[in-house]
Amino acid sequence: MASTAPQLEARHRRKARAAWLSVASNAAAVLLKLVVAIITGSAAVLAEAAHSTTDLLASLIAAGTVRRADRPADPEHPFGHQKFEHVSGVVEGALMILAAIAVVAAAATGLAGEVAHSGLGIAVLVVTATANLLVGRHVWRVGHETGSAALEADAKHLQADVVTSAGAAVALVLVAITGEAAFDIAIGVVIAGWMAFTGARLVAGGTRVLVDETLPAAELETIRGAIRDAGPEVLGYHRLRARRAGAVRHVDLHLTVAPETTVARAHTLTDDIEAAIERQLPDADVVIHVEPTTHRPEADADLR
Repeated sequence: MASTAPQLEARHRRKARAAWLSVASNAAAVLLKLVVAIITGSAAVLAEAAHSTTDLLASLIAAGTVRRADRPADPEHPFGHQKFEHVSGVVEGALMILAAIAVVAAAATGLAGEVAHSGLGIAVLVVTATANLLVGRHVWRVGHETGSAALEADAKHLQADVVTSAGAAVALVLVAITGEAAFDIAIGVVIAGWMAFTGARLVAGGTRVLVDETLPAAELETIRGAIRDAGPEVLGYHRLRARRAGAVRHVDLHLTVAPETTVARAHTLTDDIEAAIERQLPDADVVIHVEPTTHRPEADADLR
């Protein structure tokens, strides 16, 4: 069932708070890591500073996107603005890939120098990783519960940062123990690879929604189940189409009923099916077109 205005406003406030919490966390991480990268001369910490910079840009994009995505439909955007969140995810993924390329180039050209003050670097990485672990879990939970693709993408940035910060800390430990700077450069390149992989997944996930990929099989089966459970008066259906935009699932289909079914009864049947779908797929937008059995397209799914 579609959310009411107060529910939408409460959801927007919750999404906005999570987005700006991520901005604050990432801003602090960027500042600390850049300072430590300069002090230590570590390629791994430099990679982490670049990673956190993309995280900060991503969280700023998410903060702006969730506000725009929650705007109601208008004449220029009759289906709403939810897809702005998926555009955000694609942009964030592209930023991660570009940052990964920059880190590899820095390591290859010897931009990172002799590693020093490893203890300071390790301490900062542990602190920022712990903060991003906690913030990332919160942002992911809010994004999942509100259906926000922008927040889910932002959370993936934060979660990736925890993994890569741990890798950078390991690099500094190995350099401190062995004195070999090669460990630092190697792990910096591995971190860049992880960033590129995560970014590619974000780009792929957002693109699938932007090109109107159909809903997952389980959600399609939920829709079919609601049609089957409507009763014997529903004889079949065809042209079932379903896609996602943000938290909204857009569903439309043609329903086949007996020729003697009255307009009023057909209207009641469609209302019942729409309500059944919306109960199981919150914020679903369902449109059903009714046809008599005399109109039998080849792709009809017969329920008799």
